[in-house]
Amino acid sequence: SSSTSKVVVILSVLVGAFLGSTLTRIFSTTPPLNLGPKKGTVALLSETPVRNTVHVDEKGRPITKQQLLDPFVIPNFVGFSVATFKPGQTMMPVHEHESMHEIFYVVEGSGVIRVDDVDHKVKPGHFLHIAPHEKHGIWIPEDSEDGDMKMVVCGVTVGDK
Repeated sequence: SSSTSKVVVILSVLVGAFLGSTLTRIFSTTPPLNLGPKKGTVALLSETPVRNTVHVDEKGRPITKQQLLDPFVIPNFVGFSVATFKPGQTMMPVHEHESMHEIFYVVEGSGVIRVDDVDHKVKPGHFLHIAPHEKHGIWIPEDSEDGDMKMVVCGVTVGDK
């Protein structure tokens, strides 16, 4: 009957679609896409502990941060934090990253960020995107009247490294 042939056609399409997608998954050389965690994060900065970074100035004082999202929880995303630089602190000499885009957003205080031999005096509201291989460093003048400089810091790695 015609209704039986319609059912056979529909079942054939469904089985074909299922087998096609299953075989594609089985024989595909493309690794599965890493989407990161299945749940997001809600955090309050005032409740986020302050911890030392690996950056230590000439006086032995570490630059501190409040890490709101740890590095690589989201694939290729190097975390999200608020870094604090005290007057007189530096993150020098300049350095560069081979495969990371680094992003800074100044939220408090002021300082100087050097990018490829150009000094940028920054204050709240300044946004900086540092591309791979751009040499950069940060310092806060010892006599800064603006106190600590706080910046949102995050980044994204690209390429195979």
